[in-house]
Amino acid sequence: MNDYIIDGRTKANFGQEAKKLTLAGTRAILLVSVGQRYHEGDKLRATVELVNRSGFQQLTIAVADTLQRTNYLHLSPEDAYERALREGDEWLERNDKVLGRLSVSNEVLRWDQALEDPEYGEFRQRVERAYAEDPGYRAAVEATIGKFIDRLTARDPEADTELAFRNCLSYLIEECPIIMPMWAHQGYDYVIYPQPMTAAMAETQRLFVAGEYPGKGGWLSLRFKKRAAVPEAAA
Repeated sequence: MNDYIIDGRTKANFGQEAKKLTLAGTRAILLVSVGQRYHEGDKLRATVELVNRSGFQQLTIAVADTLQRTNYLHLSPEDAYERALREGDEWLERNDKVLGRLSVSNEVLRWDQALEDPEYGEFRQRVERAYAEDPGYRAAVEATIGKFIDRLTARDPEADTELAFRNCLSYLIEECPIIMPMWAHQGYDYVIYPQPMTAAMAETQRLFVAGEYPGKGGWLSLRFKKRAAVPEAAA
């Protein structure tokens, strides 16, 4: 039930650890980073079919569009926001038919809606306080930023790393309290995403979810594999 092949091309699964879990009847978030290839095409279709077969009771498709505004280092804040919002609109339009294949009860949540949640401010304050006062949490956040900057400078050796650090910190301080712990507080059992948790997210989960919301806020890391072509039978 945790493995599915679609159109004979792409296989999606939640990994070996998920086979020990009972996903049926649970609530999940499908977290979408707009602009990433693993949320397009065959991989998105494979994700949808995997979700359908996993027995979730309810799925929220969280489109993290305006969160991406901090990645547009060379744009003004206003232009970066407009670009990120537009790309979210385009993602939803482009993938409407694929998402329409979902058989589980589902809804779309845009990032601005999460930011406007009345509970967000309190969770964000706790994360900000942990970053300011907890050396272990600060180290986890800055380790995550360091990996981002390493990837950035590999692509662009002339990149402004001080600006990148500030923007990435803003990104994480905004992202972490929503994904962990706000969604756990709202009763979501799992977050589905194609990558493992970052150090920052894992430490946020440990500090703010594990003790307060036992059984909630689990992380299901998607894995994709191309299926080998089946040779044609000899004539």
